[in-house]
Amino acid sequence: MRPLAPKPDLVMQTHDAIRIAIMSGELEPLAPLAQEELAASLGVSRQPVSHALVLLKREGLVVDRGRKGQMVAPIDADRLLALYQVRGALDGLAARLAATASTGKNCQSILNKLIKDGAFCVERREITPLVDADVAFHQAIYDLAGNAEISAMVEGCWPHMVRSMRVVLDDSDAHSGIWADHRAIADAIIAGDVNAAETMATQHASKAGEATYQRLKSL
Repeated sequence: MRPLAPKPDLVMQTHDAIRIAIMSGELEPLAPLAQEELAASLGVSRQPVSHALVLLKREGLVVDRGRKGQMVAPIDADRLLALYQVRGALDGLAARLAATASTGKNCQSILNKLIKDGAFCVERREITPLVDADVAFHQAIYDLAGNAEISAMVEGCWPHMVRSMRVVLDDSDAHSGIWADHRAIADAIIAGDVNAAETMATQHASKAGEATYQRLKSL
């Protein structure tokens, strides 16, 4: 048997802290990741940082930079397009299942509140609240679908999509259109219109993927 890694909770805390910094843009794409600096910033030793970077590398958020150590992974337009294609299929299924199960006022109140929160974020035009509201809306549909495997499969996509969303949402002209789509999807789910819910959710993800791809390529 191999010895257990010391303080696994500290490793995961370190992993989560670096992961959040990467997703938020605090650590930008291609930013070097010096273990000593990260350890000092987080108030930990190099060991949990080293273990955390291994985990983040497996997730595709950290890459090697030759002999100079590691750095934050660049945002890959082609990979993002592929991820959105996969998410489109899962989002369509989730919306269909959610519409099938949309009985009672609970579904309506949850989705209407999220749409209201999103509209407020659009008015404020602040990127972080908009990203958070967008993720919350889609995760709510996964929950309403009643199929835990959908959330589990999309979980690995979110860190990459959140990073790209910050780039796309820098264009404020896109905000209202995104939330108009969300409103239409929510209305179809609430009405129990399974075909419309599935179609609109799939098309929304496809459109988001294409917009993300074009925006990243232009930059």
